[in-house]
Amino acid sequence: MTKKLHLIAALAAGGLTAFGGAAGALEAGDWVVRGGPAYVDPTDDSDGVPGVAGAKVEADDAWALGFSVGYMLTDNWSVDLLAATPFKHDIEGKGSLSGTVATTKQLPPTLSLLYYFQPHASVRPYAGVGVNYTVFFDEQTRGALDGLDIELEDSVGLALNVGVDVDLNQDWFANVSAWYIDLETEADVETFNDFDVAINPLVFMVGVGRTF
Repeated sequence: MTKKLHLIAALAAGGLTAFGGAAGALEAGDWVVRGGPAYVDPTDDSDGVPGVAGAKVEADDAWALGFSVGYMLTDNWSVDLLAATPFKHDIEGKGSLSGTVATTKQLPPTLSLLYYFQPHASVRPYAGVGVNYTVFFDEQTRGALDGLDIELEDSVGLALNVGVDVDLNQDWFANVSAWYIDLETEADVETFNDFDVAINPLVFMVGVGRTF
């Protein structure tokens, strides 16, 4: 699935580049707003589940509406805040623990410093680094763990971001962007010892944006 999403993102970026419109150059003091569907693709799983030999868990992928607000500090540099509506993940058992064993919702606000390589062009690739704070809530057990209390700790980690804006007119642009987030949590399940769950997702967003 991840390889397919990489290909889709690459093709989308190439297509947007081919159809770029009039330039809406970025300048210090501008606000940059983006929004569109966002996809979270977890790439890792948990440590072994204590008391269940050969068992692990992993979070499934999820969709939500993503949006970001950025402020241009200079013509090249901006500070950007990524937010979203809640993502809902099924947590699946692996190995000797099978099926959906829990669900959770999460919000992943991410604050990044972005660098625009060509701020005055109609096609503006950028890259950045920042800090993610993921809040987990509404955790519920299912299947083999049904009826047990579960809690996932909030996570703080590094975030890397790349993307490209392609002007549609003087104010509006299309956007493709991707993040890698260092995201790990600790699962506290009733009657079990705590155990670590590494999620480390890739996040993709395709949408539109506007400068002010």
